[in-house]
Amino acid sequence: MSGELAVVMDVAGTIMRMYRVAKDISRNVILEGVVTWELIMEKSGRALVVPQMDPDMIISLHPEEPVRVLAMGREECIKVSCSSDQVSSDEALEILKNSPARMRDLQEACAMVKAKCEGSYHTAGFIIDRDLGEIVYAMSTGGIPFPGLEEALLDLEAMGADIYLASGDSRRSLSSLADLGIEPSRMNPVANPQRKGEIVRELKRSYRQVVMVGDGLNDIYALRAADLGVLTVEQQTRPSPRLLDAADVIIKSISDLPGIIERSRSIERDEFIPA
Repeated sequence: MSGELAVVMDVAGTIMRMYRVAKDISRNVILEGVVTWELIMEKSGRALVVPQMDPDMIISLHPEEPVRVLAMGREECIKVSCSSDQVSSDEALEILKNSPARMRDLQEACAMVKAKCEGSYHTAGFIIDRDLGEIVYAMSTGGIPFPGLEEALLDLEAMGADIYLASGDSRRSLSSLADLGIEPSRMNPVANPQRKGEIVRELKRSYRQVVMVGDGLNDIYALRAADLGVLTVEQQTRPSPRLLDAADVIIKSISDLPGIIERSRSIERDEFIPA
């Protein structure tokens, strides 16, 4: 594997417009339009745990079952997607297995997302608090591609770009994007912030230019590591100053991406033309 250009993309909020729901379990309150990373960063020791299983299976379980039924015998399916500091999969498993939360907490969030997003891209998970030893939020997310995404991907492919995904979501969720024409071997699921940075650095060994496209703090290491870090604000999240500093360029629409990359390559070529 080698080439001129690799474009690495986050998924949620970057190429997909997301609708997110969180159930605050202690308050028994549903919160709509949340930003997952903001909930995680409220305090140290929080982590997003994404069971690697079909949300339809989650919905099919009895509402009064404890959430530990998701982990029993499926321990390898419980993955930490991102965290405010280092939280291990073993710590996450221990919390899930001992939580008083019920499947209905997660199912309520999933049902609201299903009602708003009819597409096949759905995820479900939990935000845990290691210090409290509890699940604090049950999470569900659904999404549809941003307008202009398919055209942007075609333009990038015409430029000779190899397209990669680096996402905190499950492989099952990413596989629902196969109709976008992205090779499954180039989809990187359950990629935490550190892993996203590693993916970019690994690709830089094989490509002349590596571009990272993201929208959140979980993309910050990859944005810094890339030859060109592109921050998209199409989801209208509230990027932090650290994220703004990490990006080389900011775009308001994914459809702007091919033009931005082409201009960066033109500048690079001009630098090698003798005066």
